[in-house]
Amino acid sequence: MGNLSFRLRLGLLFVATLVIVQLLTAGLIYEVTRRALVTEGERQLTANAGAFVSQMDDISARVAGNVEVISLDYALRSAIAERDRGTVLSMLRNHGRRVGASGMLWIGLDGAVLADTNDATTGNVDVTPRRFPFPDLIKKAYSERTAAVVVLDGNAYWMVVVPIYAPQPVGLVAVNVPLDNTLLSHMQQLSALPRDIELLAQAVPNHWSVVARGSSQTNLLGSIAPVNGDLPWKPTLMMVGGMQYIVMAQHLKQPVNTAPVVALLGYSLDDALRPFHSAMVAGTILLCLGLAMGLLVAWLVARSVSRPIEALAAAVKRIEVGDYRAPVSVQRHDEIGQLAVAFGTMTDAVRQREDRIRHQAMHDPVTNLPTRMAAEESINRSIATDDGVGGALLMIGIARVPDIIKTMGHSLCDRLMRDAGERIRDVSDGAFIARVTDTQFMAWLPQTDKSNATAAALRILDALNTPYKEKDVAIDRLPAIGVAIYPTDGIRAGTLLRHAEVAQFAASGSSTALSFYNVATDPHRPERLSLMGDLRNALNHNKLSLHYQPKLALATKTIDGAEALVRWDHPKLGEVPPDAFIGMAEDTGNIQRVTRWALTAALAQAKRWSEHGLHLQLSVNLSTRDLDDPDLPGKIITLLAIHELPPHCLTVEVTERAIIDEHDLAIRILRRLSDHGVGIAIDDFGVGQSTFAYLRHLPVSELKIDQMFIKNLGTERKDQIIVHSIVDLSHRLGYHVTAEGVENKAALDYLTSIGCDHAQGYYIAHAMATNDFATFVKANSSPKGAGVGGRNAKR
Repeated sequence: MGNLSFRLRLGLLFVATLVIVQLLTAGLIYEVTRRALVTEGERQLTANAGAFVSQMDDISARVAGNVEVISLDYALRSAIAERDRGTVLSMLRNHGRRVGASGMLWIGLDGAVLADTNDATTGNVDVTPRRFPFPDLIKKAYSERTAAVVVLDGNAYWMVVVPIYAPQPVGLVAVNVPLDNTLLSHMQQLSALPRDIELLAQAVPNHWSVVARGSSQTNLLGSIAPVNGDLPWKPTLMMVGGMQYIVMAQHLKQPVNTAPVVALLGYSLDDALRPFHSAMVAGTILLCLGLAMGLLVAWLVARSVSRPIEALAAAVKRIEVGDYRAPVSVQRHDEIGQLAVAFGTMTDAVRQREDRIRHQAMHDPVTNLPTRMAAEESINRSIATDDGVGGALLMIGIARVPDIIKTMGHSLCDRLMRDAGERIRDVSDGAFIARVTDTQFMAWLPQTDKSNATAAALRILDALNTPYKEKDVAIDRLPAIGVAIYPTDGIRAGTLLRHAEVAQFAASGSSTALSFYNVATDPHRPERLSLMGDLRNALNHNKLSLHYQPKLALATKTIDGAEALVRWDHPKLGEVPPDAFIGMAEDTGNIQRVTRWALTAALAQAKRWSEHGLHLQLSVNLSTRDLDDPDLPGKIITLLAIHELPPHCLTVEVTERAIIDEHDLAIRILRRLSDHGVGIAIDDFGVGQSTFAYLRHLPVSELKIDQMFIKNLGTERKDQIIVHSIVDLSHRLGYHVTAEGVENKAALDYLTSIGCDHAQGYYIAHAMATNDFATFVKANSSPKGAGVGGRNAKR
């Protein structure tokens, strides 16, 4: 149904309605007629049953009258009085033929059968007389005509009994008249009895049998199959021989001690309906004609209704693809015409609303300049029509917008940005100008090379460097412009915009405020995303490793500690420098996983070394993001407990910036670690913003002087003074001091002379793999072994 047209469905609805109405009408007429015939059949059957009994009584009376005539025969009375058996038999046979009897009986006054026309031995002197089986008929015979239906030898008979007087009763004569098929057919011809009639006898208890049947051969008894002697004593509708019949059973007059005999009458409902067949055929023909006419009318109506709706549907499909032409005019004044007018009005309203929404979506409400989406569409169209001639995209950033909003509010900032857009448009002839973000504009210069792009960018910088003035306010914008060249830096608008934005960020920190995109210095290359995925995979499959840089105890000239440094051997890129992935891991939030892995691996290795007698204090670096985790102390203490290591064997290194950025939370975390005995070291000390006054609030146990002060320590007097001061003040505050980046003997000797605690750098040893580090420590376990050269590989 989902694929049918509206016109076809409407036509089918009309046709189905017509067919259903006609079928219901025909069915109703048939059912009413049938019910009327059933009622009439029940009435006729009841009447026929009564008529049949009455007719049977009339025939019994006539037979009894004929028999009474026999009883008046003088010769017969004399023979009976004289008990002349032979004469009586002869006369009974003659009279029986005249009345149609099948048997005649001479019955004595004591009820004994003295003679039987069907049994010559009856009544002989040497044979014991049999008793007449119906004594109640004998009693009634003296007072009234007596006739009844009896069953003898499985057949039904009229039994008529009359007394013989001479002049006193001398005996009785009984006449048997058979009730057979011939008699029933004759009765049907003489009266309006139903065609289907059967006489049933119950010679055997609970079993009925047919003893006579009328002109019809329909087996009524076999179809109703009575059980336990039950018959339909009231008119009952049932199936007989595959046809519908109304059947009813009727009792007949009988003596007391004979088998029951009933009449079973049937009324054929199908025969009663047969005269209506011609009317039904005519009705069917009329139904088909009406259906054909209904089909034609339904098709015409459906077409008149569906045509305007189909036209409106076609208009809807045009609107779906953005075609808002007016729909086909529908010249009607009914509801469909009103729908067409309303649809046309709605189409105009939708077109106007969509135009307004499109303009709002594609234009900045403050400057009325196109948005980034509109800019991308326009640039891509320009590129498609320029045949690769070239072009330049300028990303113009206004650095002070956030400060202006915070200080002066949004309204003034909106006016400032509107003024900036107008200035850019005034000095950029032929350029497509758009506002792509809250702080950035864009200018697309088609068919422009690098030199022309530079000139256009300088004009824009000059225009924007003029302060924005309003009343008593003069505001500098601090513009910066990044440039991406088509097709060198990209062949699609999205790529050019992204590269120009990267260049603009670079220009914001330069003195010229102008920068061209350079793929070599792009920190947001797609390769970084791929590298981040590889780093996650390396963490999942334990593909990272730790190298250890020895820490030399200057007082004893022995190696008593090391800094654990993460290394990554990429399967395709080879050795990836730590600076290439540590910062990226911090930006993406994966640094916490790296730190957990490093802590676990370092403590596991410290445990193995401890079991081999190598007791070292290991340092592991923590990131700023690690100090965001309030559960960090618990995790570290748990790892120490798992590896059965004392807390003092671990030192965590944090930078000054990490503590300053998250001051309160960082101090709470570091203090919990310190309370458990874990060492806290400030890494790269001296290049940040912290001071000794600030550090006295921190739970610090060690300061690591940045290598900037150590590189030239052997020759630079100022560096010596600074380092000496740091070491002296640190010791006074209770801190241990480690010098990083020791690259020569002079620096090492000076550190030793001023009492610095530890030194590390490539002059002592570079960061080494686990096995190499163990070998190095064992080889340099005495003071004379220290000072092996190498390269500084600390991240």
